[in-house]
Amino acid sequence: GTIQGTIEEALEKLLQEKINLIGSGRTDAGVHAIAQTANFKTNTILPLQAIKKGLNAILPGDIRINSIRKVPENFNSRYSACGKTYQYLISFYFYPFLRNYTCYSPCQLNLSAMKKASEFLVGRHNFSSFQAAGSRIRNPIRSIKRLSIKKTKTLFGNLALIEIEADGFLYKMVRNIVGTLLEVGKSKMAPDEIEKILDKKNRKFAGPTAPAKGLYLKRVKY
Repeated sequence: GTIQGTIEEALEKLLQEKINLIGSGRTDAGVHAIAQTANFKTNTILPLQAIKKGLNAILPGDIRINSIRKVPENFNSRYSACGKTYQYLISFYFYPFLRNYTCYSPCQLNLSAMKKASEFLVGRHNFSSFQAAGSRIRNPIRSIKRLSIKKTKTLFGNLALIEIEADGFLYKMVRNIVGTLLEVGKSKMAPDEIEKILDKKNRKFAGPTAPAKGLYLKRVKY
């Protein structure tokens, strides 16, 4: 089942009524969320903290409710959102523990070339080249507010962390951007190729789609 379905079931069990949960957007199978948001309507008189506590007692260990609050009647987790931040984690050594939580890169990456390439992506652009092939979206214009690439020290040695904040993302856009930046990091593509790829407005010119397992939805902005 889906995370949405699991939470709906838990809410229905707790509140004894039919629940329709609206999330801030769909994440592909294998993608993680540090902070997904969702809303639902209920007739319950249970206090908010009791709902949160009850849900966390019912939900499996890999799903956690961090906070719960009342919102106006017209609030919609998806359509009221004005921005999202994603993180992508890359490991340079194969750790069995991390195999489902990072993208493993057997070769070292040239992070400064990747940073140079990322500068072409920041700002307002037509991101058609970075959306999934066959997507029929009316408006492929998005604004990337921030794109950072850095090494971060962890218990498992150095990981590379890519963070992207935008007003919204096209389908598979983050993973296609990361996959293309990885090509630059492996010296298979020059940083300024990114500008040409944007101009082409065609998915086949960008790099491969990075695996889902390294991707985390970090924040949804309202």
